[in-house]
Amino acid sequence: MKKIIFLAALMLPVLGLAQDKTTNLWTGLSLSKSITKKISLEADAQWRLTNNLKTAGAYIGELGFAYKFNKHLEVSGYYRFISRRKYDKGDQEWVYKPYHRFYANLNYDRKIGFLKFDYRLRYQNQFKDDNGNFENDKSYLRNKLEVAYPNKTKFTPAISADLFYRMGEKFDELRYKAEVNYKINKKHTLSAGGFISHEFDKATTNNLTLLLTYKVKF
Repeated sequence: MKKIIFLAALMLPVLGLAQDKTTNLWTGLSLSKSITKKISLEADAQWRLTNNLKTAGAYIGELGFAYKFNKHLEVSGYYRFISRRKYDKGDQEWVYKPYHRFYANLNYDRKIGFLKFDYRLRYQNQFKDDNGNFENDKSYLRNKLEVAYPNKTKFTPAISADLFYRMGEKFDELRYKAEVNYKINKKHTLSAGGFISHEFDKATTNNLTLLLTYKVKF
């Protein structure tokens, strides 16, 4: 019973902020393969629904690798292709436009007591392909701190905060997330949760985005 109460308490910060918000859904499949004890490859596919799950907002494909220095420190790099729904003012219609994102992560984790802390530093740079013109779009430095509760059950809950700094400009977003990983077996995991982003230029908190990902390790 104590574990159930703890799981619910971790989800409350996001669920409490989700009242009277438009709901989105990010759902996808994540595949990972260990090449050596230190090197692994990962491929992800994602489908994003917006406008109360009525509109396909984006389709995403991603490929990357990770190198583990030791049990606490890891670096990784990824390429992401995004087909995002945008309004074309010239044609006066909604179309899907391609974006290319490159990002690198530095992760450090440490277990303190019964909680696991994970800090991630990310640099990301995005380019947009607008009618054949490959242009730089946005660059961000992101700091994320996650606190998870590993335990003897198949459920591992976690909460996190992700701070976005737009390079050369300002801090413009803070993302609050709560999720639970359910370990089906050694190779299969189901992750479910949600997040709300607070954009500093806006007076109100953004809409709720639900998360659902199926993870497979080979």
